[in-house]
Amino acid sequence: MEGVLIVLIIFGSTGLVVWRWLEIRQKVLITMLEKGVSPSEFKNIATKHLFKPSPLSSLKWGLLAMFVGIGLIVANWLDQSYIVHDSIYVSSMLLFGGLALIIFYFIAAKKMKQE
Repeated sequence: MEGVLIVLIIFGSTGLVVWRWLEIRQKVLITMLEKGVSPSEFKNIATKHLFKPSPLSSLKWGLLAMFVGIGLIVANWLDQSYIVHDSIYVSSMLLFGGLALIIFYFIAAKKMKQE
């Protein structure tokens, strides 16, 4: 009985979320049409400003992935060489990931000065 109730709650809440999302979307579209704004024009404006491609984006994600990998290697070495807690994996990944983002900031700032 409990399993059936859990499944009903999961599917019911998912259905409720989708139903509310569709209802709110329809209200927004109707309001836009009443104000005289075409939904396709609004979509183009939002897409142009929000998803503007950046040439430095791949550098950022590459640095982040590389430094998180280095963090995992360092954590593995520390775990095998010394007796440390398992949280060293998460903390070294976050530490090296943060270091990568700081390095990216300085590279991007230097690049923006040149332009």
